Parts: sequence; C-alpha cells; structure tokens
Amino acid sequence: MTTAVDLRPAFTLAGEWVKDGIVPGVSIAVSRHGALLGTYTAGKKAAGGGGPVDEETLYPVASVTKPVTAALVMRLVDRGVLTLDEPLRRLIPALGVDKRELCLRDLLRHTAGLSGDDPNEPQLWEREASFAEIVASAAALPAVEPAGARVLYSNVGYWLAGAAAAAALGVPFPEALRREVIEPFGLDGEIVAAPDTALNDRIARRYGKTKIMNGPYGRALCPPSGGLFATARGLTRMASVFLCDGITPEGDRVLSSGAVTLMTTTQTGSLDGGIGGFWEWDVASWGLGFEVKGSKPEHWTGDFTSSATFSHPGQAGTLFWADPATGIACAILANRDLYTRWIFTPARWARLNNAIVAAVTRRS
Repeated sequence: MTTAVDLRPAFTLAGEWVKDGIVPGVSIAVSRHGALLGTYTAGKKAAGGGGPVDEETLYPVASVTKPVTAALVMRLVDRGVLTLDEPLRRLIPALGVDKRELCLRDLLRHTAGLSGDDPNEPQLWEREASFAEIVASAAALPAVEPAGARVLYSNVGYWLAGAAAAAALGVPFPEALRREVIEPFGLDGEIVAAPDTALNDRIARRYGKTKIMNGPYGRALCPPSGGLFATARGLTRMASVFLCDGITPEGDRVLSSGAVTLMTTTQTGSLDGGIGGFWEWDVASWGLGFEVKGSKPEHWTGDFTSSATFSHPGQAGTLFWADPATGIACAILANRDLYTRWIFTPARWARLNNAIVAAVTRRS
C-alpha cells in the first residue's frame, strides 16, 4: 500500500472483501488533480494458487473498456475521419436493413435500440470465431426498440462502434486502440489490448460467466465492449486526462474540449433506461462513453460524489470514476463477476467510495 493521505480506513474495507472470501484479489488507485494519492492491493490473481496481486497486476476490466472504445471514436471525430451522426452503412456493410441509418452518437450513448448482448455469442466463442464474424453477427441482429427511445445498454452497439473505428483506420481493432488511445494517453503497460503471452503472469483470473478472457482466444479477440486489461493506476491516469480537459499530465492534448464534454456530460436528456438486470433509472444519464451520475439514487460512487461524476462499471468486478467537483479519480478492480451480486448487499462499492472521498476531502 502506498498513500499520500490517510486512506487506510477506506482501504481496510477492501481488505475485508479478500479476507472474507468475497473476491480473490483487489487493486485500488486514487488520484486528485492528476496526482496519485494512494494505491492498495490485496489477495491473489487467482483463487487457491495464484500469485499475489501487486500494482502491476492487469485485470480483465470488462465494460470499463467502453469509455476507451469511445475515446478511440472521438479521436477520429476530432481529426475529421468520422462524424457522430453519419450512417454507419459505409463502414459496416453487413448492417441489417433496419439499422442502415445507425450512427455513432446513438451507439456510444446506448440509444440505438439494440439488444444488450448477441444471443449467438456463446456459440461464436465456442468455435473461436474471428472478430469479423462476431461483428457480422451483431450487425445482422434486429433492433429491439426505435433509436432514441430510451437508454438501452448494449454490448452489441459497442462491437459495432469499435468495428467502425477500426474500419475507418484500416487496422485491426487492438492496433487502433494502441495507436489512438493507449500510446497517446501514456498508458503503455497500464491498459493493454490483446496482451502478449509474456504478460500472462501479470493477469488476474476472471471468475464468473465470461471465462474466455482467461484464455488465449478471448485475450487476443479484444471485444470493443469489454476486452481490455488494465491496472488500477492506469485507469486513474486515464480518468485524470478527462478531468484535465483532454490533456495528459505531460501537457499533451489528446482530445478536444468538445470531445471531452460529449463523453463526460449527459447526452441522453431525460430518457429513462439503464443496464438490464442490474440498474434501471427514471432518468438514465449517459455521455458518449461514460455513465453520468446525475440524479440516480443509490449510485455506486457513493453519497459524496457530485452529480457531474462520470464513471463506468465492468461486469468482471471493476469500476472507475472521476468527479470534476473535487478532482478525485478512483479505480477499484476485483476479479469476481457482478452476476454474483457481491457489490449490492451490502453496497460495497458505495461504502468504499464514501470512505475514499471523506479521507481525501478532509485535507481540503
């Protein structure tokens, strides 16, 4: 554990998750105004026999990947390679007739009316289908609601968004992420797309339904909806770039102010909706990539974060968030899927985030 403020009471809460067998391992990083305040690790990369978690541990972060995919898209929008509202049929010719007018704006904010998941995906994974085959399957799925009707969280939509960005660049999706986000943001080794086998010893095992990320096929596939690996420290660095108007700690502008605003502030108006099976809200505030706290009750970032807080959870047991009101950014990574509902009873993420914000702001 390293800490510049007294985060020990907060970190003790996470340590109890490991001690009580709730999660095999956990990593946390907290920063403020771009400066790292503290890190914490506990437990093992794999239950029963894995090596200990440390600050270099890479977690399969599942849907925390989505804001990174959105950042890739917005980098291309900044350069005039793409626009948010042009139909995607040029980049994804396999789109079904009912989706020929789909645009990136709706995909990134989950208002495209697409299903949450592709029902064909388990069979595709089982036969180790290619990236292109999975995109083609997603493109052929019928829409389930009219575009713009509500916030309908969709992994399918992010497969299409990532595929469109890669097609626009003419390179494989993992290469597009490395070239446009990971390297410019200074995240080499901290956020990893399609990790080489040389990194196997750094990777935490995922426990839950989606087991393909534990093997060579899933790791190389790099789904735009949920295929990245990251350290807690790396995610706080990425979040800090958004808190600093798209500028890295080294002073490099990697996103325009306009792109940052669209990604981190509500772009869904008063639409209802949410993440099927987990969270539903009367007003489901969402940016182009990030979830926005807004007026949502019982929020995972706790009671002390502001309504402007932007974040993203991951099904693998991961979360990162940033609050423009305080300048705090936080990543909480564990390796047990949310399907087990371990964060809900009690509200473990919210309790931990309350303790973190209280500790950091006590010095203000």
